Amino acid sequence: MLTLIQKLYQVRLLTPAGLLRLLEAILSTGVNLMALLRLAAKLHPARLAVTTDREQLSYFQLWQQAETLALALRTDYELCRQQKVAIICRNHAAAIKTLFAVSRLGAHVFLLNPELSAGQILALMDRLQFDFLVYDEQLAPLFEDVSLKNKSLPAYHSSGPSIDRLSSRSGAGKVTLRKTAAGNLVVLTGGTTGQPKSVSRKPSLFNFLPPFLALLTQAHLDRYQSLYIATPIYHGHGLAFLLIGVALGAELYFTERFEAGRACALIAAHQIQAVTVVPLMLQRMLKQGANSLSSLQCIISGSALLSPALAQETLTRLGPKLFNLYGASEAGFCIIGTPDIISRKPEALGKPIRGVQAKIINEAGLEVAESMMGRLCIRSAWTTQREKWIETGDLAYRDAEGDIFLCGRADDMIVSGGENVYPVELENVLLQHPEIDSVAVVGMPDAEFGQRLKAVVIKKPDARLDQAALLTWLKPRVARYQMPALIDFRDELPYTSLGKLDKKALRE
Repeated sequence: MLTLIQKLYQVRLLTPAGLLRLLEAILSTGVNLMALLRLAAKLHPARLAVTTDREQLSYFQLWQQAETLALALRTDYELCRQQKVAIICRNHAAAIKTLFAVSRLGAHVFLLNPELSAGQILALMDRLQFDFLVYDEQLAPLFEDVSLKNKSLPAYHSSGPSIDRLSSRSGAGKVTLRKTAAGNLVVLTGGTTGQPKSVSRKPSLFNFLPPFLALLTQAHLDRYQSLYIATPIYHGHGLAFLLIGVALGAELYFTERFEAGRACALIAAHQIQAVTVVPLMLQRMLKQGANSLSSLQCIISGSALLSPALAQETLTRLGPKLFNLYGASEAGFCIIGTPDIISRKPEALGKPIRGVQAKIINEAGLEVAESMMGRLCIRSAWTTQREKWIETGDLAYRDAEGDIFLCGRADDMIVSGGENVYPVELENVLLQHPEIDSVAVVGMPDAEFGQRLKAVVIKKPDARLDQAALLTWLKPRVARYQMPALIDFRDELPYTSLGKLDKKALRE
């Protein structure tokens, strides 16, 4: 507890000035995201807040422009409390300003993936009945309908009205905004492969605090001045670190699209100290060149399964700097794997953070014994169903030290010849082969066995591996029922825009 108090004091949140500024922010704006930004602007006015592909803003500038935008949206477009506002944008300053401005107005924020198809976006518009929409330029054809003219704006526009222009205009006028409680923050799950599902949360200081404190005490985020958020802010992972970064007054870096070469160059040029990624991003940056990542002191991976092979490679090439975060849309961030845990047990997820309960149950709903596999369930004060057990949909087991190990998705399990087979187990073995770069395993129908495994393999450059040689290598390493019936060598694996493996595409 003493260490935590010291950390909060060092980042000025628990100083007399910090507490006074927090009280002023809440009394002035209400309990919403703008209060957090106002606090950062008062504590660190000249500090660089965001650097994007288009612009740089200090904390004071970001706050002022977000406030100006909130006022413009209220007066020009009559946005108000409890209305639904969709933000369909990549990682840029206009999207960030919109997020804070809409929260300041007490409206509900819906964060949509701009990679969704036109049909999916139109279906969401019809189902959720948005009152206002903010979108990126490439989506402009969807909003040409005259009925959307006064209820939508592009994030940027070369000549016409846009979020960027509204937030930068001078003269606030005589209208002032009343103190307002925040609306809900809604993240849509499902990527680009199905109809997205809404996961809604009410912004709350008390719900935000336990995960924030866990990252302070275990990942020591307070030590790092700069953070590159490579994960999209329309997803829970990126959104969480945007808010954490603002709370810490960190210098935040964003790119609208992730490209490994640009990411490595950005980190090297600005000597960035911390980064949030999905495993695919980390893998591609290591391939691009680990030397350009030497400034990193903290690498936070999440949102997808971190393979033991990638974990070990990262620790070997960059040192004990890797943290693995586990969370679910409904459960939030709940388990952390530290460099110490990962170095000793690269297959482990880690331990539940303070305030999180985890249990592993069987089909009857009863908790299983140590080392037995079952369905992972989470309970905490910040899940979408407060204090109720949330089934994550993942299979896991717990060892004698309390570390949790993931065994894949429950719906990934196949039954082959009467045996339960888990694709992740074969994937982890295949990744140990020195000539394999990446791999994915899925089930496919089989007339004799019901289902069999199909391994999709990406070889390393200049590898001469073929199916016969790989099956010979595998035979002494896995059970007979785990042997793949088909090995498909490809040039690349399909991924969603969130960096998650698209197993649906592999089965087609």
